Amino acid sequence: MTTPAVNLIGCYWTLAGPYVFGDDDHSPWGFRERAEAAGRAGYTGFGFKQADLRQILVRHSCAEVCSILADNGLRHVELEALFDWCADGEVRRRSDADRHLLLAVAAELGAHHIKAAGDFGGAHWTVEHMHDAFQILARQARDVGSTFTLEPIAFSNIPDLDTALAIIGSSAGKGGGLMLDSWHVTRGGMSLAQIAALPPGAIGGAELDDGTLETIGSPIADTLDRRRLCGEGAFDLPAFIAAVRAGGYDGPWGVEIISAEQRARPLQVAAELSCRTAARLFAG
Repeated sequence: MTTPAVNLIGCYWTLAGPYVFGDDDHSPWGFRERAEAAGRAGYTGFGFKQADLRQILVRHSCAEVCSILADNGLRHVELEALFDWCADGEVRRRSDADRHLLLAVAAELGAHHIKAAGDFGGAHWTVEHMHDAFQILARQARDVGSTFTLEPIAFSNIPDLDTALAIIGSSAGKGGGLMLDSWHVTRGGMSLAQIAALPPGAIGGAELDDGTLETIGSPIADTLDRRRLCGEGAFDLPAFIAAVRAGGYDGPWGVEIISAEQRARPLQVAAELSCRTAARLFAG
């Protein structure tokens, strides 16, 4: 497979196969076979999720993970995802355990970014509280040579660009930044003009997927089951890419196809279809 002219990360969900959503949603496929499939397909990056990381690190040391990634040309690493970083009690203790793991692995693998998101269960954290907590995340990411990227999601308590930017604050480009996913940008009605006008360093990561313009069923079910390969939906992906680039982003692009259809595909087919259809957006 010819390597695309742009650096593409095969996000965790894209290559994880028939996983089961939950607290332990690790892939039933081995890490090495996924990395090899990603490299053959033309990806230059690979995504990990904390539940899957814990399974991988039972079998492989971080040094072995680095070696497998390098052997397959996978030099860009995405880690996800930190939730409940503003919670307290036992929920916060679990979140802090995830944070410790993600930061430690980011340091070992040289991760490009670590994804963070808001709450989907009705938590009412103030923007000020989230801002202060995120500054700590950003400093910790910067200390290990990475970036915590905050993803605005319409059905979370960080529903839009303005809220996310207020939380990121002065950490933008200094260990903090936005994660912009074409799915959530489109479904959330976020302004491409606003994205294009963002200051340098505000965007820490970007992800591609496609879908229908209207939500089918509940927002969460639609998000987890009905994303489409790039170019097979109704999103204006060229305009999204142009806006993100105008906003100063020049890093790797994640390909995040979360769908029942993608989960049912054989591994190599899932890797090649997702990579090829995303790469077409950058051809010419």
